[in-house]
This record gives sequence, C-alpha cells and structure tokens, in this order.
Amino acid sequence: MAARPRSDGPLRVGVVGCGNVALNDHVPGHLALPDLFRLVAVADPTPERRELGRLRAGLGERDAHASAEELLARDDLDVVDVCTPQHLRREIVLAAIASGRHVLSEKPLATVPRDAAAMAAAAREAGVTLGVVHNYLFFQEVEAALRIIGSGELGPVEVAILNYLGVLDLPGAAAYRPAWRHDATQAGGGVLTDMLHIVYLAEALLGRPIERVSAWVDARTDGASVEDLAIVRFEAERAVALVNMGWGVGPGGIEVSGPRGRLAIRYRDGATGPFVPFESLVVHGPGGRREVPVATDWDAAFVALLADFGRAVLDGRDPIAPGEQGLHILEATLAAYASAALGQTVTLPLDPADPVHERGVGGLRELALPDWSPVRRHRLFGVGG
Repeated sequence: MAARPRSDGPLRVGVVGCGNVALNDHVPGHLALPDLFRLVAVADPTPERRELGRLRAGLGERDAHASAEELLARDDLDVVDVCTPQHLRREIVLAAIASGRHVLSEKPLATVPRDAAAMAAAAREAGVTLGVVHNYLFFQEVEAALRIIGSGELGPVEVAILNYLGVLDLPGAAAYRPAWRHDATQAGGGVLTDMLHIVYLAEALLGRPIERVSAWVDARTDGASVEDLAIVRFEAERAVALVNMGWGVGPGGIEVSGPRGRLAIRYRDGATGPFVPFESLVVHGPGGRREVPVATDWDAAFVALLADFGRAVLDGRDPIAPGEQGLHILEATLAAYASAALGQTVTLPLDPADPVHERGVGGLRELALPDWSPVRRHRLFGVGG
C-alpha cells in the first residue's frame, strides 16, 4: 500500500508507547514544531502511562488509545512514532507501514536483524518513509566535529576512539532496571545494545561504513544475563573505531585523528557524555591548537532529529537514519556479540542464514563456542556453560 494522501497542514502524528522517552523527548519535540507536526493521538496498554501521554500531548480522552491497533484505525493519521520497547516494535511498525503511514522508530529498530530487514523492505515497497532515532548525530558537539572532519582539516579519518561508560545502571544504582536493560529477551543485549548510539556515532566519525567487527564482552555482575562491559573494534576501509563501553561512571569522551590533525570531545570532570555536561571540543590541526565554542542543548538536538524526519517525509527523501541504516547498525552491534562469543572477526553484512541474523543474541546458542568464551562461561544471553 502506498502512503496515504494527507491533508494540507502539519503532519498528523500518533505516538505508540508512552514511556519516559516518549514523554520527555518525542512528545515535547513534536509540540515544539507546530508548523511541521500535529499530535492527534497516543497509545499505551497501561492506563497510567496512557493518561500521562494524553496530558503531555494536550489531547482529549478519546484520542488516548489502549493499543496500536486502535490508533491505526484512525483516519486522521500521517505518521506513527513508535516508542515501545524494541522487542515489541516489529508488528507495530509493519502494521503502520501496511496502513500507508510513515514511521519513526526508536532505536534499535528491532532486536533481530531479520525483523529490521523486513521493516526496511516493507517501507521501500510501500513508498513510505521509515526513520530510526539516531539522535546522537544531532548533538551540537557531534555536528561540530563532523563539520571539522568534513572540511578535510584533519585529513581522512584513520582512528576514532569512543569511551562511553554509559548510564549508571549497575545493581545498587538508582537507575538500575533489572527487568529492562538487563533482560536479553526484552532488550536484545546489554550495554552495547542499550548504547547502540555509539555504534552509529563511530561509523559517522569514520565517514565510511563499518565492514568488520572484533569484540570482547563480559559481565561483572554475578548471575547477569547480559554484558555490562564491551570493547569493540569497528573496521572500515582504511580506518578503525575503538569503542569502550560499560554501565557505571568512568572516563569518557571522543578522539578522532587523521594524517593532518586530531580532535577531542570532552565532558565535565572527564566523565561520559551526554549524561554529563559538555566541556570542550579541541582541535589540533595544521594551524595549531584551538578550542571550538559549542552551545549544547539535548532538547534542541532531539527537535532537530524530528525536524529532519518531518522534512524528509514532505520532501520525499530519506531521513538521516533510514530503515536500512537502522538495520546496518543493528547488524554491526550483533556482530560484536558474535565476535566476542566466537573469538573471531565478523564481516558485515551478516548472512541472512546466520543464526544471529535470524534470532539476534538468541542465535548465539546455536554457535559452537569455545570453552574460554566469556559468553559461554558467564551464560550470557541464555548460552549454556
């Protein structure tokens, strides 16, 4: 089915899933762009969350639905903004596409590459726009760094180093959510999946697609079902990104180097961004050292992402992160798990017959893992010892 004809005026949006990311980012972002979007409905199976979404969006009671199916039955809808947990997205996204609506999906697009591939293919066939929330690309310090890289001042990027010791989500921390980020069946992985932002950010800084992945993952928490530490090497043509990730507080920041110079992004007290304030963007180039002034604003960055998606729909072009990019980044992330489990480099794209492509981290159980594999030793992702 092709995209439905729409009325003149702003794109009419329905938000599915009224969790924190919807209430704090998506709904306020749409409301900040009244010339581009008009919120017409929200949906959530939990009455309390549904009511919060309705109130935040400024809607009447009849515009708050108990299911995505109810919301999709409306005839005044151009865009569906999917903010549900990732293991629930496949059917919602495919149903929205089948109904002729454009879709914006939170990241990751799915927990299983096979599902993400089906979504991307369905959107192309239907002639609708499918975008993925890769919002770190719109952070002002990242945009500034990408402009510097794009200017050629550093020369072709050779190495990018990203240290992201992400949200404080270890047992005992206030943010600890054992039923969500630490459940492989819901999240599709651990810290690497939760902070998949860093995978697409690494690729953007390299300026070339990730082709090969080597990784080590481990769990410091007894009985953990997912990893809480990850060290990954993402290789592109003549360039490499080295990523260090973990839950908890630790040194953070980004460094990018080329044959003519380098840049560094730092956050307050040397901690990980964007959960602490931005501190500096420093360039060491042919002209010497200089600090680039950057005014950062999380909310403005999210509004910029929504604006890009809305204009993409109206202009008939791809957004910055279309469905195919969501699939590619998901594959790169899962390739890291496969590499860590097997102790070998994994090449992209994944073979559609690969168990990891078909079943995500669940497919690791079908691989012949060596005895020393940390995935096997710690029984991560349901893999037996």
